[in-house]
Amino acid sequence: MDYSSQVGSLIIIGTGLIVILVFVLLFLAVFYQTNLLKIKRKEAELLLKTSLESEKKERQRIAADIHDGVSGDLNAVRNFIAILLRTETDDEKKQMFSEIKGGVEAALENTRLVSYKLMPPLLEKAGFQPAFKDYLDRINTSAEAIFTLTDNGSGYQIPAEQAYELFRILQEFTSNMMKYGKVTSCSFIFSDSPEHYQIEIQDNGIPFNFKEQYAISRGAGLKNISSRIKVIEADFEQIPVEKGNKFVISVKK
Repeated sequence: MDYSSQVGSLIIIGTGLIVILVFVLLFLAVFYQTNLLKIKRKEAELLLKTSLESEKKERQRIAADIHDGVSGDLNAVRNFIAILLRTETDDEKKQMFSEIKGGVEAALENTRLVSYKLMPPLLEKAGFQPAFKDYLDRINTSAEAIFTLTDNGSGYQIPAEQAYELFRILQEFTSNMMKYGKVTSCSFIFSDSPEHYQIEIQDNGIPFNFKEQYAISRGAGLKNISSRIKVIEADFEQIPVEKGNKFVISVKK
């Protein structure tokens, strides 16, 4: 009996050790997989941040090249044509020079617009709020829709790295509204709390579900919005409304 009891005890202990070992191995496997996923997620986030930062620098470089190079050359051509117009006496040639001058001025305005879209100068000089207000003012001069901005006493200065991404997010929203949403009005409301800076977007355009459209979209617009929201670690929420669409972006301070 004593021998049988000892054997039984050893079997129970051995079984218990095996069970513990199995649980330990399972725990280690789960721990490894979890940490591996975290590492991969961090690597993906780092790659995304690096990609967007490279895009920002490239935009800055191209905008500077257009402003300092192309715009400078066009200004020189315009000034030269203006001199020819003042000195030319032949009416036919003056008409031709005048038309050329008009074309150069149109090209100059287009280069300024492209440079502005690539990198708004006010964004670095004055900050996010003035830059975005200037952007909406420019849109309102040519667009059929009316875009309004309300700042509810927000004195918070958004850091430069967040300001650029937020500007691109809102720029993408406005572009999509004008292209696909058929909006006639859209409001942007800025507010802040001790913990967050919040931007509320509401339009009267065609309703759509952001998550559903993101899943099936082949374009880059919604994906760019989502990527930039992840980079600045913002919270993004779509709120159901009776008409149009409403979105809220919250950024931690």
